[in-house]
Amino acid sequence: MPAGGLRGPLARSLQRAEAMLRSCVTPGLWRLLPPRPRRRGDGDSDDEDEDEAASIVTPLEQSFAGLRRCLRVWEDPRTETFQGHVRPRPGSTGDFSEDAVRQRVAARGAALHALLRHRHLLRLARDFARRLKASSDFLRRLLALPAPGGLGGCAGPALRELCLELRAHAGHWAALRRRLRGDAWLRVLPRHRREAVAHMRRALLLPALMAARLAWRHAEGCLRALGRPGTSAPAPESLAELFQGLEIYNRVVQGLAEELGPEAGPGGLPAPFTVDGVLRVLAAERGRAVAERLQPLLQPRGGDIRDGHVCWEDVAVPWPRGHDAAGTDAATDAAGSGADALPGLAAELQELCLEDEELTGHVLGALVASADSLWQPVVSESPKPTGPRPGSAGGWKSVRWLDTARGPAAAALGAQYRPLLWGAVGAALGHGLGTPSTTPSATVTTAQELSRALAVARVPPECQEELGVLCLRLMCRSILCSWDVDFTCALGSGLSDKCLGVPGGPPGPGCSRTAQQLRRLFPALVLALRCLRPLPTHPHASPGGPCLRLQVLSRCLAAAAAAHAWLTGRAGRYLAAWALPQFLLLTQGDLQVLKAETEQLALQVSGTFPEPGDTDGDTPPKPLLLSPWELQLCRQIHGVANNIQLFSGDVLQMFSTSCKRLSAEIFDQTMPLGRHWRLGPRAELPSTPSAYAAAAVQAVLGQVLQGAQALPRDAQAPTLARVTTAFLEAWMDHILTHRIKFSLQGAMQLRRDFEAVRELLCSERSGLAPEARQALRALRVFRHTDTAVRCLLQQPGGRGGHGRGWAGLRRCCSDEGAHPLDPPPDPLPVLDPLEVAVPLPGPPPPGAGGDVPGDVPGSARGAAAEPPLPGSPQQWLSLRLHRARRWRVPGLPCVGNSPEG
Repeated sequence: MPAGGLRGPLARSLQRAEAMLRSCVTPGLWRLLPPRPRRRGDGDSDDEDEDEAASIVTPLEQSFAGLRRCLRVWEDPRTETFQGHVRPRPGSTGDFSEDAVRQRVAARGAALHALLRHRHLLRLARDFARRLKASSDFLRRLLALPAPGGLGGCAGPALRELCLELRAHAGHWAALRRRLRGDAWLRVLPRHRREAVAHMRRALLLPALMAARLAWRHAEGCLRALGRPGTSAPAPESLAELFQGLEIYNRVVQGLAEELGPEAGPGGLPAPFTVDGVLRVLAAERGRAVAERLQPLLQPRGGDIRDGHVCWEDVAVPWPRGHDAAGTDAATDAAGSGADALPGLAAELQELCLEDEELTGHVLGALVASADSLWQPVVSESPKPTGPRPGSAGGWKSVRWLDTARGPAAAALGAQYRPLLWGAVGAALGHGLGTPSTTPSATVTTAQELSRALAVARVPPECQEELGVLCLRLMCRSILCSWDVDFTCALGSGLSDKCLGVPGGPPGPGCSRTAQQLRRLFPALVLALRCLRPLPTHPHASPGGPCLRLQVLSRCLAAAAAAHAWLTGRAGRYLAAWALPQFLLLTQGDLQVLKAETEQLALQVSGTFPEPGDTDGDTPPKPLLLSPWELQLCRQIHGVANNIQLFSGDVLQMFSTSCKRLSAEIFDQTMPLGRHWRLGPRAELPSTPSAYAAAAVQAVLGQVLQGAQALPRDAQAPTLARVTTAFLEAWMDHILTHRIKFSLQGAMQLRRDFEAVRELLCSERSGLAPEARQALRALRVFRHTDTAVRCLLQQPGGRGGHGRGWAGLRRCCSDEGAHPLDPPPDPLPVLDPLEVAVPLPGPPPPGAGGDVPGDVPGSARGAAAEPPLPGSPQQWLSLRLHRARRWRVPGLPCVGNSPEG
């Protein structure tokens, strides 16, 4: 409907109400009514219509407020209609006609009140619609803004003007709220129409919030354009406009935060631009530009890329220089990098530092001069700037228009900016140089070249520190990539390894193929732990985003746990299957190698991640910098290392116990009893061992000897000593348990059976080292077997000796019987005589066998107590087969066969 159609009826209604009011009110109130205005034509513009309506209605509203003493109007909340009441004049008679007139005046007054209030609501709706349309148009303009490419002439001033307009649109709701509170006709609206008022509030604040987010994006783009390469230096006026716009934006965001609070929605309020945020945005963009210029110089050339494994034992910690003097740069020297690459990289670093010093000095000077609210909170928190650095061009000091009183503030901002810049450079270079397509050797070469360039270039300390940290991170990253590949190979090898030794392997401790794969994991982790020590610690890094320290520690635990699982699992499997060559290779080859590597790894973990109890002497304890996850991983690593150490101490005892049990089973099944050992005297001594003895020796000791031949020389003797001791002790225990009786010929056969063990181990055909054969020949268990055989040979009869005759009786009955002569020579010239007096059961006296070499170190003589002879000499003497004489002289002990006879 045209505007004139709306204006006509409303104007006519207002005129009729005014005429009725003039006729009904008392003449004393006429002075409150304005004079009748002249009429306007229907063809005037909307502004003229508004002026005409205001000229008519505004005086009426003012006069209507004066009628409250005689006219009262209220609203019925159920019907949303207005009711009026006119008070009677004082002293009136209350005629019926006057009541009718008052009722008509009250009805007309209520209608006039409703019209006036409706007019104010319409004006409020129109104001709301205009403000909402203006906000929508501003949002469309923000969305259509192009990305700022620099401060050529419009981006700086445009941001300030943009923020000023943003402030105007963000204040729409505040202006509308002031109107609601200041207008008497609208003051009750927030109470009666809460939903409508809340809708207007949301409708005006949400576009303002979206506009603030878009303005933040545009302002960030303007800041990034400052550090973008290829742009000319901005004018000071443009920089001032830019930073002033940021101040205006911060005030707008603060006002929106106070107004919205938690109602900002999922995206939340945009962050204000603090000086730290400005420096971070500028440093991030400038850092990417610097990294783009450095990356081509650090990329490995075609001839520098080497495939294959890196010998991590020969790689040194790249930073700081001289930190690891024991290592050599073998990986870098073998890469064949040219001698001209290092000066080019160092020169480029110096040039970049000078350019950045000049640019940031210009920008920070403008920031300090134009935006006080941005930098003033930082001055009191920033450290004092250091003195002039090598290669510094002065930077902000060359700006003429900068007030000298603000120089310390600009210097403090520069000191805060430089670590951010070089940290961004390191992050950008780390993403580009540590990609998975780069081989570990190429990454090591890059880290070493960058380290040498930092050592000779004149760059700020912040550059040296951040790029030095980059060298360490690149080294750790290459180590982790190489470790993952090696660990996968070790797991695959463990599935198919038969533990038969590596044919044609290098000289040294023999070990399985899987053990060699596992051993390759530890030097890389040791180098990674040494690289972590100069790195800054972040103790509160969560496992949700694993930091480098947690990655290295988790791989240390995986390597130690894999070694422990390989040793314990395969050892139990091979021992249960009695696969002695594989068992010995695992426990004497793999175990020694992996135990040494695990102990070294645990030592390095303690040095890199010290716990409160790891202090030495009077050194004060270091503060606890370990996170809970790091502390847990360190304790698990030490626990696995201790388990491997305990397994190393128990494996030989477990092996000897199994050997003794198996030997006892073999002797129970094969060793003959009775007649085999009670043969009469023969002319010749036994020349071959018994069949059961040869089979038992070959079944137990033969397999152990076969496995021990592949062991290193220092591990051969202890292993064979434990097994031989267990085997012979089981043999002698079997004889004592079954109380086998031996004749003299049977004792000689037993001695020959025992000698089969000595011949197998101590002959040159055994394939053992001469030192091992010599150590095995001196085993104490061989002396025990000799003692047992000597006891069995002390019996009468046989051709091995002379008859006693009456020599004993003559000596006993002679005049010198009270002082017997020395005993005659032993009837067995091949054996040492036994004393007539039999010793008591128990260990032999300390002087016995003192001139005989002791047991092999690490074998049965692990404890202080000497292993006793199985059974006592009395028990072995009781196993002799006695040949009683047909006559004897009782009561003369010299006539008996023996002291026991």
